[in-house]
Amino acid sequence: MPIKKPVILCVDDEKIILDSLQEQVLNRLGERFECEVAQGGEEALELIEEIQTDNQDIAVIISDQLMPGLKGDEFLIAAHKKVPEAYKILLTGQATLDAVRNAINHARLYRYVMKPWREDDLMLTVEEAAEAYLQKIRLQMYTRLLRDINNLTQKLSGEREINKLIEKYFESLAETVGFTSAKIAIDYPQQGISLQAMANALSAYAKKIQVQVLDAYADPEKARQLRVEIQEAIEQTMLEENANILVAPIRLQQSARDLGYVVLERSEVVDFLREQREIQNTLQTLTSQLAISLENAALYHTILEQKKELEDSIAYARRIQRALIPSEEIIRYHLPESFILYLPKAVVSGDFYWFSEQGGRYVYLAAVDCTGHGVPGAFMSVLVSNALSYAVNEMGVSDPAGILQVVDAQVREKLQSQSQGEVIQDGAEMAVVQIDLQSGEVFVAGAKRPVLHYSGGQRQEIPPTPRAIADDPELFRNVPFQSHRIRPQPGDMFFLFSDGYPDQEGQERPRMGTRRFYELIDEVHRLPLHEQSKVLEQRLREWKGDIPQTDDILIIGFRYQLSRSASFSL
Repeated sequence: MPIKKPVILCVDDEKIILDSLQEQVLNRLGERFECEVAQGGEEALELIEEIQTDNQDIAVIISDQLMPGLKGDEFLIAAHKKVPEAYKILLTGQATLDAVRNAINHARLYRYVMKPWREDDLMLTVEEAAEAYLQKIRLQMYTRLLRDINNLTQKLSGEREINKLIEKYFESLAETVGFTSAKIAIDYPQQGISLQAMANALSAYAKKIQVQVLDAYADPEKARQLRVEIQEAIEQTMLEENANILVAPIRLQQSARDLGYVVLERSEVVDFLREQREIQNTLQTLTSQLAISLENAALYHTILEQKKELEDSIAYARRIQRALIPSEEIIRYHLPESFILYLPKAVVSGDFYWFSEQGGRYVYLAAVDCTGHGVPGAFMSVLVSNALSYAVNEMGVSDPAGILQVVDAQVREKLQSQSQGEVIQDGAEMAVVQIDLQSGEVFVAGAKRPVLHYSGGQRQEIPPTPRAIADDPELFRNVPFQSHRIRPQPGDMFFLFSDGYPDQEGQERPRMGTRRFYELIDEVHRLPLHEQSKVLEQRLREWKGDIPQTDDILIIGFRYQLSRSASFSL
C-alpha cells in the first residue's frame, strides 16, 4: 500500500547552509525521503506540527547549535517531545560539551558532526540514521502486519458464503498489500464452483474497493473475458519482471492442486518501507487462506446438503413410526379416562406405545422401551411393533406372557439373521396389559418393565420378568415370561412407563431415580387424567432445568372403569 515518504528535517539560521543540506540529502536519499528546511528552532517546531498534521513521519532531524532564539540542543529537546522516534543529529562547529551532553541525555542525540563537514561523511551519518529509522518502522509495520494477517485469516476462515468470501479476500488484500485493481479466477468443478471476480480501488490508498463477482455459468462471456485478462497478466509477469503486477496461485494444500490465480496491479513500483518479497509473502499467505476457506466452504455446503438429506430421511422415518403408533383417539375410545405422555429425545424415538383389540373381548396396551434412542431406537421400535402385531393379530395369542414370548422369538430371529455372527446387544423392555372385557380381569406381563396399580389409594408394583426382549437365551433359558392376574375395582389406576422419566438428570442430582418417580405418581394418581399428564410434564421441566433431555420418555396412565355387565361405560 502506498505510504507517504518520511521527512528529513534540516534546521539552520543560514539559508545557504540549508540549501546545501537539502540538495545533498535529496541527491543521496530523495527516492525514499523528502527533505524540509526551517530557519530556526521556533519555525522548525511549527513545521513539525504541520508535517504531523499531514500524516507524515519525521525520520531524521539535523540541527545547527548556534541559532537565534532556541539553541540547537534546546530545539532538539523540544522536538524530541513531539517526535521521539526521530533520529537527531547536531551539526555545529561551536557546540559546548554541556550542550552535546544535554542533547544526548534529553533528546537521545544520535550523532554530532563538526562544521565544516565533508559531504560524504555527513551523508553517510544521515543515511545510517535514516536506515535505522526505516528498520525500526519496518519492524513495527511487520509486527502490525502479522497481527492484521492473523485477524484477516480468521475473518476469511469463518466465512461460508463464496461471494462474501471473495469480497473479504479482496478487502484483506487492500488492507495489507494494496492494489489499484485485482482479478481472480477460480475453477473447482468437484464442488460446482466456477467464478471470476474483480476489484478496483476507489481511493488513492486502496482502502475503499468496488468488487464484482461473476458466475461463469450465469455470465459466460464476461467471465471468459476476465479469464483472458488474467492469463495475459500471468504471461506478462513470466516474460518480464514487473513490480507493478503480483501473481499468486490459489492452491489446495492437501492435493497441491491449483484452483486458479489472483493477479494484482499496484500503482507504486517501489514500496520504500517494504521489500517485494515481504509483499509477495503477504499475498501468498492470504491466498493460501482463501484456498483453505474455499475448501471449507465447499465442505460446509456439502455437509448442509447431506444434513438436509439426513433430516428428510429422519422426517420420513418419523412418519413411518407415527403410522405404526396408534392414535390417542382410538385408545381413548376404549379407555376414556387415559393419557399418554410421549416425549421423544430426538425426532424419532426408541420408546413407543402399542394398542390392539382382539375379537371384541380383549383390549391390549403396551409401553415399549427399545435399546437406544433416535434412529437406532426407531428402527428397533418398528421391529418390535411388528412382532407385537404378529403375536396378537396373526397368531391370536391372548396371554401377555405368551405375547412377550412370541415377540422375543421374533425379534431374536430377525436380529440373528442380520448379525452375521456378531453378538446381539439390541433388544427392548416392555410392559403389556390385557383387559378381558368379559371377565373384567386385567392381565399384566413385563419384560424388565413393571406396572403400577393403585387401588384404594394404595400403590402396588406388579413386578416384571427380569429379562428383556432378545436377551441372551443361554442366560435366560429357564426364565419364562410370567403373567399376573388382577381383579381391579372401578376407579383403580394403572401406569405403564419406560425408564426415561426416572433416569432424567436434574440440576442438582445425576438422576431423578425410581423412588422420587414413584412418589410423584403417588401424588398425581388421584387427579383427573388430563391434569396428571400436565403435572408430570411440568415437574419434569422443573427437575431438569437447563439440562438436556437424557432419554426418550413415555408414561401411559388409565383409570379402570368396567361395569358389572362387563362393558366399558363412557
